[in-house]
Amino acid sequence: MTSREFVEHFKTEIAAHPKVRAKHPFVHGIREGRVSMEHLRAWTCQDYKFRNIVPQIAMQRYLTCTDPEFSRKLYEVVEEETVGLATGSAGHIELFMDFAKAIGLGKEELEAAEMTPATAAHFYYVELVIHKYPWFVMMAAQIAAEGTFPEATIALAEGLREHYHLSEEGLRFFTVHEEADQQHGSLAEDIAEAYLHSPRLQEQTREVGLTRLGLLYDIWTIPDFVV
Repeated sequence: MTSREFVEHFKTEIAAHPKVRAKHPFVHGIREGRVSMEHLRAWTCQDYKFRNIVPQIAMQRYLTCTDPEFSRKLYEVVEEETVGLATGSAGHIELFMDFAKAIGLGKEELEAAEMTPATAAHFYYVELVIHKYPWFVMMAAQIAAEGTFPEATIALAEGLREHYHLSEEGLRFFTVHEEADQQHGSLAEDIAEAYLHSPRLQEQTREVGLTRLGLLYDIWTIPDFVV
């Protein structure tokens, strides 16, 4: 199939996948106000572990890119993650820390929390694919990662606003990510269309994307949280 056909087919497959984060019981629980503050804080501690290294990962991805046009766009991702340049906000880890503070968590607690096996597995895999696959496969697979986050952030923001009474400042991580990750997902599609012209490259991208989709979902599975 053509690269464009692959993108459309892959997006359809992802949308039907049971491990899209917007379908996660935790997301539904937040949207309906059924998640305890204890479980919300536990979820936040695990999500923080990855958020804290995203600027570093974004820089590594930028440095692997050999295409001048896409290299410029990947550097814009680095700028957005570190200082919020594109959205006029702040670095995304700063926004996440504002959210954590709003639910009573400090940096010491976030740092001290032990990673679950799912979180550790995602850490390892994100680093691995940067070195194992061509840069454009690794980036195109983001269709299944950042490309699937906006729908979940909308639901989380709505639930946190309605049931947990967070201020708009405390919610900025989610509202900014809705816009930023839509842009990043679109960039992943552009890279896929430009480079994924062979079945082998398409299958590699599908493998990486679906693996990350599953790992990202598993991070949000909080021990002892009952649906």
